Amino acid sequence: MSSNYRAQAGLAVNGPGSWRNRGPLTPAPSVRRWWARVLDAVFVLFFTGMLIGIALALAAVNIISIDDATKVALIGYPLTALVFGALYGCTVSPGQALCGVVTLKHSGRRVGFWRGTTRYLAVAFFPITVVLLIWTIFDAPTLDLDPIDVYYRRAPQVW
Repeated sequence: MSSNYRAQAGLAVNGPGSWRNRGPLTPAPSVRRWWARVLDAVFVLFFTGMLIGIALALAAVNIISIDDATKVALIGYPLTALVFGALYGCTVSPGQALCGVVTLKHSGRRVGFWRGTTRYLAVAFFPITVVLLIWTIFDAPTLDLDPIDVYYRRAPQVW
């Protein structure tokens, strides 16, 4: 939407909210935004499970090796999160389409590929980061161990 149209409508260029189809958009309620995120997470997990299931089925009938199936299993989640992030940034994600919401910049334009993808990947890997942090805390050694000292590998030169 051009700023020229906003000026013709009698609004300031930086007026309130985004405009699409010659009308202002109202902010979506937080319940709809959260349900869109939850549905997107379900879609990502479903498609990741489908990729892993297909890879394991192909490995079971000796079409691909178990190593290749493991590679697909490891790359499946980031790949589907990347695809859904591209949908989120460039068009609309399936969860947003089902909930009737859209994510736009203040100017009314789409978020864009890079911003949508990085935001989606950050949200996708946040639970994994929390699990690894908790695992590290519980797996840490006790605090009553001997302190750690750092030494030179070679003896210092005497002048």
